Amino acid sequence: MKILGLTVCLWLFHVLPMISQVLVKGNVKSENKQEVIYASIQLLHPDSSFVQGTITDSIGNYCLQNVCSGDYLLFVSSMGYIPQWHIFSIGSQDKKLPLLTLKKDNILLDEVVVKASSFVRQKDRVLIIPTEQQVKHASTGYDLLYNLMIPGMSVNTQKGSVNTLLGEATLYINGQKADYKEIHALRPKDIEKIEYFEMPTGKYAGDKASVNYILKKKNTGGYVALDGMQTIGYWGGDYNANLKVMHKNTSYTLFAGHSMERNGGIRTDKKETFYFPEQEISRTTHVDDAELNKNKQYAQLNINDSNDKRTLAGKISFVHQSMPDNYSKSVIEYDSAPVNDISAKTETTQTTLMPSLNLYGSFKLGQTQFFNVDLTATYTNNKYIRKYTERNYFSHTKVDESLYNIAFSTDYNIQLKHNNFFGLNFSHLHSISSATYKEGFNEWSHLWTTETLLMGQYNQSIGKMYMSLQLGGDLLQYCLHRNEAKRYLSPHANILLNYQINSENSILYGLNTGNSNPPMEWINNVNQELDSLSVKRGNPHLEKTNYYNSYLVYNHQKGKISLQVAGLYFGAINSIFSDYYIENDKLVNTFCTGGNFHQLKGSFAVTYKIIPSLHIKLLGFYRYNEITGKVKQHKNEWGGSMDINYYWKNFAFNIHGKSTGKTLDNYPAFIDTPATYGAFVRWNHKNWMAEAGTDNTFSKHNRTKMYMDMGVYRFHNSSYSETYQKTGYIKVAYTFDFGKNTSKEQRNINTTINSAILKAE
Repeated sequence: MKILGLTVCLWLFHVLPMISQVLVKGNVKSENKQEVIYASIQLLHPDSSFVQGTITDSIGNYCLQNVCSGDYLLFVSSMGYIPQWHIFSIGSQDKKLPLLTLKKDNILLDEVVVKASSFVRQKDRVLIIPTEQQVKHASTGYDLLYNLMIPGMSVNTQKGSVNTLLGEATLYINGQKADYKEIHALRPKDIEKIEYFEMPTGKYAGDKASVNYILKKKNTGGYVALDGMQTIGYWGGDYNANLKVMHKNTSYTLFAGHSMERNGGIRTDKKETFYFPEQEISRTTHVDDAELNKNKQYAQLNINDSNDKRTLAGKISFVHQSMPDNYSKSVIEYDSAPVNDISAKTETTQTTLMPSLNLYGSFKLGQTQFFNVDLTATYTNNKYIRKYTERNYFSHTKVDESLYNIAFSTDYNIQLKHNNFFGLNFSHLHSISSATYKEGFNEWSHLWTTETLLMGQYNQSIGKMYMSLQLGGDLLQYCLHRNEAKRYLSPHANILLNYQINSENSILYGLNTGNSNPPMEWINNVNQELDSLSVKRGNPHLEKTNYYNSYLVYNHQKGKISLQVAGLYFGAINSIFSDYYIENDKLVNTFCTGGNFHQLKGSFAVTYKIIPSLHIKLLGFYRYNEITGKVKQHKNEWGGSMDINYYWKNFAFNIHGKSTGKTLDNYPAFIDTPATYGAFVRWNHKNWMAEAGTDNTFSKHNRTKMYMDMGVYRFHNSSYSETYQKTGYIKVAYTFDFGKNTSKEQRNINTTINSAILKAE
């Protein structure tokens, strides 16, 4: 009986949304009565919001299913033809629209092929037009990107991360680089479309992947917006407010926010073995009382002035971050010690003040040329204090750092006559760190690092093949006080080939190279005492790392199904690894170059839109990681994830899950992470949004494990944290518009804290 009831419920779940929905059919021809094949058909509401879309078949016919009654706009476009609009109404009966005749256009258009209801695949990107439901049931830019369910893309709406086959995507708004707070502040109803660059070109060259939000243009009025999220299960929250006023072509926006987290349920069991020349020492550390506190405040003022020929923007921001009174109390057992159960305590405090200034300009030089320039200057003051006590042993570290960053970039692009394109990009990043170490180790560390990149780009379309070639050079430099400067001049190359097999299938091949300076916090002569047996030490002689990516991607989009099959090789040559050796009576943990990290990955991702209100996304992958050089390790890993979205009236329901992880990183260490799962329900009505969610609902003992064997030292660490157990959250957002509706301003504030301090953690 229960099975029968469940079957009936599922049938109603599938059928009820289709009630009062009809079929719309039609045909498109050219002036000379020839059928127009693969024409883009977009069904829109009278306010131009997207409903659904399709393409014409081999004889010019099209069909739109499950259309509700009401008034609509139909937009028809095809390469080489003048687009056409058609206004019509739908009742309770199927509708056949009159013949649509497209006129020839003398202007040569870029090749565009519509592949799914809201996906438009262009030569070097995918253009995505969000549907009405996807926009309605989202409250931030991350929510909307999550709702799109792009195959091969993973979006974490809580942490604000977007990962793709090649790594984390860089996010933009109207072509200007954005960060977490900026995307979080976006209102989905102000987003017109989204560009997704699987292999970035032009101004996005150098990114692993790029996502650009394109906003609707509105000119007058203003708004006040408030949003807040509070976790349940551990203390954490994120609260934001912003005010925007628009006058003619100029907008003024003020942002402010506060976030905090307190995790008092941290427990760790760590087993270590030290292989000293004269004896072998084993110890076990039990952390049963620990607390992590952190909070962050920010404020930002944006001024933006734009017209049809140029955009000028200036932003001043201030960030304060504090991690006060964090501690862990532990019991240490030495196998060879006559006295067991030795008490130990670690206390750390960190504070940061970070003001910054950003200036941005975008200029349209005629109809075919574009020029952009961006300058960001940031000052960061970091303070770090650590105390460690173990019986009669005591270590104390106190560091005060001033960090200066200047980032400048400019790019010039021109559209040429024969379906080709040329561009130049120049960027420079300069960082200076001055850190004073006191107490246990007295040292003044002064370090500067720079990266200068010049790239030229040429794009060309030949039939169904699109090619992008980027060539240039990169100059990496760094110098630590009292040490010889390191300089590396290297070539850069990025190659993209995109072959459009037909309207439903395409193959993408990419090859790119790159390199990077070592992380700033590892380039020093500092000794950081960790405990009675070990020391952490910087290395001023680290060298650059070279990166190589090669990948092949097959995309298929037809009707309700979008899928991606991909293979990838990633290599980090002369990579940086942790190194361990014995010095006197201490184990020294430092860093070294010379090893190589290789990764082979295959993935299969599919999105299935069962009905307009029910979408499913599945991902499966295989990954092989290998480390060669001084350390030799390898690991095979299988994994996957699932997302299900269902929309009903003002509600959105979601179920998601992710498999366990068993991987090898370039620490080098093996890391095992638990499976995660969760669900949420979101309610949207007018200017209000409320969401409640839960993660790992029935989990009580999820643990993360890390283990490593470096010859002279091995460890196995098992940690428990409240953030990986059953938790929940509540989120509420409200927007009040005054005057005429105004596009919601991006919150362009970088709250990521950089530091060159060598820390124990």
